[in-house]
Amino acid sequence: MKVIKTFPDKSIDLLLTDPPYAITLNGGGSIKKKIDYRRGSLVAIGSNPNFTIIPFLEVVRPKLKRFHAYIWMSKDTLPEILNWILKNKFMWNILVWSKINPVPAYNNTYLSDIEYCIFIREKGGCTWNNGLGYETYKKVMVDSVQSIPGHPTPKPMWMMEKLIKISSKPGDMILDPFVGSGTTCIAAKNLKRNYIGIEIEPKWAKQAEDRLRQEILL
Repeated sequence: MKVIKTFPDKSIDLLLTDPPYAITLNGGGSIKKKIDYRRGSLVAIGSNPNFTIIPFLEVVRPKLKRFHAYIWMSKDTLPEILNWILKNKFMWNILVWSKINPVPAYNNTYLSDIEYCIFIREKGGCTWNNGLGYETYKKVMVDSVQSIPGHPTPKPMWMMEKLIKISSKPGDMILDPFVGSGTTCIAAKNLKRNYIGIEIEPKWAKQAEDRLRQEILL
């Protein structure tokens, strides 16, 4: 958030990010822990599990030319962000990643086989590209959980490319303030968009830089 505050106002075309969000786990009716969504265990990985979405949205909002964003989140975050969207009279939709191979933990609950991505845009002035093919506009995206050494929850590259293709133009500036292993930046580069990635954890920042360097060599 400190870095975002240094950006010129109205300098970003699209926000595409997967911020840390808290998940409440219940075990046997008595264990309840809030953890970072990037969970390989009950230990928060890379970010603050107490991250709150609304202060972040208010910081990034003036930096966008028009509020135009895809934000991955947990089910528990949806009520808070929907209230904020309705208050600001933005347009919105919900997309989901349906995972073929979710973690097999289903005691007293459904499998964790869905991740939510909320799409938000102001009325007027936001890019929407038509004519990309019927399959491109499906809100349910089906794929397996990806594997990048060292990083627990990278998003499939094609999903990030799909969102960028639909909602930006070549040369636009894409921002991911929680860039992790760098998938958003690579997807933007592949599609001839400019990009800014921010990562607070040095090991993920290095991994993102290394991946981008490899993509350039290829």
